[in-house]
Amino acid sequence: GRHPTRPPVIVFSWRRGGQGRLLQTDGDLVSVLSSLACPPGTPLEGDLEGSMFRIKVRSCRKCDEAAELPFRIEGRFQNLTREQRARLVRD
Repeated sequence: GRHPTRPPVIVFSWRRGGQGRLLQTDGDLVSVLSSLACPPGTPLEGDLEGSMFRIKVRSCRKCDEAAELPFRIEGRFQNLTREQRARLVRD
């Protein structure tokens, strides 16, 4: 199997406002820091370099890692293209 790697710092904007920063991903499961809270089960749409992606939120909790991004969201990518996955997962 593939191990999640620490990706380069990738920041993106959410479709409904606010922003997020990628913490780690294996191309399927994903952890992000977010300026928005998002309840579990919610699809969260973001914009990565002009192309849209969606994360199905599994959990969201307050954390202290970054003041401007107070929420840690764990979830699963729903519609990544091969190019987006290659950009996010560099091993």
